[in-house]
Amino acid sequence: MLLGATAIEDKLQDGVPETIQLLKLGNIKVWVLTGDKQETAMNIGYACKLLTDDMEILEEKEIRSQPRVLSPKDKILHTGEVLKEKGRLWRRLACCKATGSQDRGSLVEKAFVDLATSCQAVICCRVTPKQKALIVQLVKKHKKVITLAIGDGANDVNMIKTADIGVGISGLEGMQAVQCSDYALAQFSYLQRLLLVHGRWAYLRICKFLRYFFYKTFAGLMAQVWFAFHSGFTAQVRDGWFLALYNIFYTAYPVLSVGLLEQDVSAKKSLEFPELYVIGQQDELFNYRIFGVTFLHGVSTSLASFYIALWAFEDHVGSKVVGDYESFAVTVAASSLLSVLVEVSTGLPFLILVQQQMFRDCSPGLSDTIPSSFVAEGRSPLGLNALTDPYVLLVVLLSLVVNTIPSLTIHLYRGHSPDLPISLQKICLKAKRQPEPSVELRAHVPRGSFHRHSSYAFSHQEGYAGLITRGDSLRAGATHSTTPGLLHPEMTPALSSLPSTSA
Repeated sequence: MLLGATAIEDKLQDGVPETIQLLKLGNIKVWVLTGDKQETAMNIGYACKLLTDDMEILEEKEIRSQPRVLSPKDKILHTGEVLKEKGRLWRRLACCKATGSQDRGSLVEKAFVDLATSCQAVICCRVTPKQKALIVQLVKKHKKVITLAIGDGANDVNMIKTADIGVGISGLEGMQAVQCSDYALAQFSYLQRLLLVHGRWAYLRICKFLRYFFYKTFAGLMAQVWFAFHSGFTAQVRDGWFLALYNIFYTAYPVLSVGLLEQDVSAKKSLEFPELYVIGQQDELFNYRIFGVTFLHGVSTSLASFYIALWAFEDHVGSKVVGDYESFAVTVAASSLLSVLVEVSTGLPFLILVQQQMFRDCSPGLSDTIPSSFVAEGRSPLGLNALTDPYVLLVVLLSLVVNTIPSLTIHLYRGHSPDLPISLQKICLKAKRQPEPSVELRAHVPRGSFHRHSSYAFSHQEGYAGLITRGDSLRAGATHSTTPGLLHPEMTPALSSLPSTSA
């Protein structure tokens, strides 16, 4: 007769299973490095939904036996590419362990990383703090990926320092992990917003900032080169003040706005569609091809602005004598400047509205402060008077149309993200078109309520677990803890198996 039982439970924080599922949907590889024994580590894996019942568990002892060929049982359970891939990796591990060369250690490490990264999840148990850091270093060495380590205790400090990005969780185990990390979080569930929302926004803003910065530089300053071919390299079409203020004043605000405020989708949509995170993993927004396209776009804009003005001023003198060198320079500068501003504002409605408001507010003050007779040092008033001639304004308008119509056509034909693959374009379009969910008013949560996640017997069949994990049998003041882990945001799962190594 059973009189009673005592159990110690290590409970998960709220939102841990949901966070791991979102990270896996975002093509982020999740590894768990823990000092617990194998049974405890596997139960934690099932509790946080890192492991599922349909996964095949591949243990370290199966690899240590060095199988040359698959057993008949494995041949029955495996078919197709899974059988081929598993047999290849196992044979490679066996051959690497049997060799006696000096590179034996490196070959075994490479084979282990290849096998582990082909799995959906990896759990390493009975590892020391030094071994955690060595595993992170091993993955960085052989896979050339960006690693993120997250932990909450002093035993995770080495791992956090070794990873490219270190995240510390402030908890009951002290503040050592937080003090040595790049980012500090209060809960593990906050990691989903750090990566899927703010991390993706940061990548998007940096890429668009670089693209527009290179574009406006090439489009605005390459006219100096084209003019040098016609002047015999004896003069320049832009004065020193324009060259100095072009990047830091005339075109600075639109590019900085993109780099600071750009959001393709909202935070809720970013969490609802974690597949958008793959864009940053594959470097779809800025690479050598994008840089080449940006360079050609900027050069074409400068060519159109310069040669349209050159053609218009070749044999024409307007009513206010606008066919001189100064008027030509002002026309080329105005054409390229307006083309750059319109191009940067394409697809950014918030930026267009802000620019219109600033122009409306600043125009009266500029008109009063800077009269039409103002002449800069070393300049004649002919250049400023050129902007009052209708012919010059039509030339500027023609250059603006020629420079912006092709890019607008491409944006309308291929969508707002023409540089992305078709599958990712469909996801982005779906995320942008789907309406935001309405805000629901909820009743106040009682003070004594709490969420409970039990890690008891998650790997066993249903039995007396309901009786043991009943809510009224647990105390409300139970402690919450997290399991340190290692995230690899750039690896793609291939097999439904899990290696668990004892280092």
